[in-house]
Amino acid sequence: MPEPGLHRVDVGFKVVYGLARLLSERVTWLEEAERSRLREIADRTTRYIEDLDSARDRAAVTQEELNSRLAEGMNQKMYVVALVAAIFLPLNLLTGLLGINVGGIPGADNNMAFALVCLLLMGLAAVQAWALRRRHWL
Repeated sequence: MPEPGLHRVDVGFKVVYGLARLLSERVTWLEEAERSRLREIADRTTRYIEDLDSARDRAAVTQEELNSRLAEGMNQKMYVVALVAAIFLPLNLLTGLLGINVGGIPGADNNMAFALVCLLLMGLAAVQAWALRRRHWL
């Protein structure tokens, strides 16, 4: 389906074409003054249509630039989300596994087990952050 603005420009070109065709034919009922006035109207309408066409092109370029900026912003946000997920998903898995209430959990009888698990998780997060920085992802 054509855009409404394009339809208007097409109608404008049809009007100009019709005027040009009328001017090219020698009809007896059209005086020379009227002919020159119609030529001015056709020229002015052509200029208006060309201005509309260039404005439409500029608007399309502006829209492409806006879409590009929006996509770039979305990509940056998704990058941050991916980094946060890369750091916290393994930590979440370990804490989930250690949080189940079954017998035989390592360190269940040791008073320092919670502190050791916390240190292990902080160390794992630090190693992940170091690896991400080394690859220039963070």
